[in-house]
Amino acid sequence: MIKALLIITALGGGVQHTTEMPNMKSCLDARVTIMKQDPDAKVLCVPKEDDTLKIRNMFEIFMDLIDQMKEYEEIDRLNREEDCKRPFGALECEG
Repeated sequence: MIKALLIITALGGGVQHTTEMPNMKSCLDARVTIMKQDPDAKVLCVPKEDDTLKIRNMFEIFMDLIDQMKEYEEIDRLNREEDCKRPFGALECEG
């Protein structure tokens, strides 16, 4: 879910206030209420992406990278075993 950032600037006192809102609808509702109280106030609702989604996506990419590395290691191990010259009954390759 995309959160919203409510930014309020009242020109009279030069005060700026920022509040994180749970969603865009609640931000727009709060904006209307503030505008009724002070018509000269500048009130904006700015979309804000949830940080937990960013972190989750980063870890998913990282885990995919780890999985690919494991696959490459397994392919490399299988290729080494295919190229191995091993006398019958021996556990290790020659040379």
